Amino acid sequence: MPDPRREDLGRMLRAWRMARDPRDLPGPVPFRGHRSYVTQLDMALLLGVSERWYRALERGEDRAHAPDLIAGVVRVLALGPAEADALYRGAGLRPPARPAGSAPPPDVAMLDLLHQQRRVSWICDQAWDVVAANTVAARHCPWLTHPGANVMTWAFSPEARYQLRQWETRWAGPLLGLLRLAWQRWPENERLTEVVAAVRAEPGVAALWDTATDLTPLEAEPRPMYFPLVAPDPVDVRVMAYGRFDDTAHRWLVLSPVDPAVTFP
Repeated sequence: MPDPRREDLGRMLRAWRMARDPRDLPGPVPFRGHRSYVTQLDMALLLGVSERWYRALERGEDRAHAPDLIAGVVRVLALGPAEADALYRGAGLRPPARPAGSAPPPDVAMLDLLHQQRRVSWICDQAWDVVAANTVAARHCPWLTHPGANVMTWAFSPEARYQLRQWETRWAGPLLGLLRLAWQRWPENERLTEVVAAVRAEPGVAALWDTATDLTPLEAEPRPMYFPLVAPDPVDVRVMAYGRFDDTAHRWLVLSPVDPAVTFP
């Protein structure tokens, strides 16, 4: 029985091929006339397989496709990370690991929204390394702008417990839950594994990691933070995460005070 998921991926692959301009191909093919799209024969010639074998991929047939073939399709069609991952998984393969630092930078629209915020706001990658922060964040959470800043290594450092009030009961469990989930979700991310090791090396965290049962999402309830430039007492904030639908490389976080009268100068 045909696999509807594979068949649908085959239709997507056909659309990606038809949208590819032959003039942008990474290798020469014997063009026949003036065409604005790449044919299945073009793909077969560039990949070194028969046209029938490539056609089977677009039809979603249940065949064993070599990783090198899928990598070739990704290269020839210049597929982005989301499309490439879908193609690998649709072919029954694990997407190849991407080296640390290989994620593309946030797009211009996300950065523009980030800098419009009048709240503490920053963008980090899968490993929780900070890749951008707005001026409000720089003023109230200056660690976010330090070279090599990482949300998780900071959050479990002794310094963080001064700003993250009621750290052990309100912050540690949900933060560990986020980190553990990311570690399971992206096992090929070597940088994330480094972050996990660094966090577990902090005093008392290894034991907490093994016993923590609070998997409440961080954004589920307000949590107290101290901002000396805002108020003399801790302020309850919600930690909200946003991102593009097809972008798993970045997460955009915003700290929003529960009390609307509280503003960040």
